[in-house]
Parts: sequence; C-alpha cells; structure tokens
Amino acid sequence: MEADGSAANIEGDITQTVLGITGTARAQTDWIASATGRFGWSWDRWLIYAKGGAAWAGDKYSAFIPVFNEHLEASETRTGWTVGAGVEWAFWNNWSAKAEYNYYDFGTDTLTLTGSFAGTPIEVPGVDVRQRISVVKLGVNYRF
Repeated sequence: MEADGSAANIEGDITQTVLGITGTARAQTDWIASATGRFGWSWDRWLIYAKGGAAWAGDKYSAFIPVFNEHLEASETRTGWTVGAGVEWAFWNNWSAKAEYNYYDFGTDTLTLTGSFAGTPIEVPGVDVRQRISVVKLGVNYRF
C-alpha cells in the first residue's frame, strides 16, 4: 500500500465567442492525492511495477464574461481512480530511486457556478466538467 500527495498548479483555459459575446473559463488543480497498491517483478536491485487505486484532486473553476462584468466560481474535491507503472532501483542500503507514470481519471461532474451578473448574485447550474490527468513522477525513497 502506498499513499502520496502532491501540490500542483495544473491550469486549463478556454475562450469562446457566442453571439458576439466573448468569455473565458478556467480550471485549476491545486493538489492531487492517491492511495494505491503496487505489484511487480523484482530482480537484483530493480523492481518493475504496476499500481492502481483511489485518487483525489482539489479543483477550482471560474468563468468571466467581461462585457457583462460577470464572474463565476466553484471549487470542489473530486474523487476518482488512478493506474500507473514504474521502475524502482535500490541504489544504497535503504535508499531507492523511481520513475513512474500515473493516469488519473475523475470522470465528469456537474457543477453549479456562483457569482455575480451586472452586480446581482446568480447561480449557473448544470456545468459539466470532465477531468483526466497524466503525470510523470521522479522520486527518491528512504525505507525505515
């Protein structure tokens, strides 16, 4: 069993114009965590492994339409799953180094954005957000 957490600064923006009105939507992931099991094949000081388990992400969303001075926001902790694979090398006593790839899938979630439209509080329900993240990790481990 392995648990890990990472700070992140993953951002994605999209700007669209509909009926002559331009707006920008943004998604930002601030952290990712997982709890996984690993299984693999070892020889000498090397381990090749696959892993899988549960995953969580801390996300923030926003939308801005300048012509109406409209700004909307939402945030959530998403739950999903992860799979990955890697290689680990025991280079000295209790020390090892690893390189791995992880794929995170948080599915599609429906959000309600809240904010203001021309100074009046509003809610925009039914915003679907699909999230998938690929990560390459390099690490050094110490085993107690």
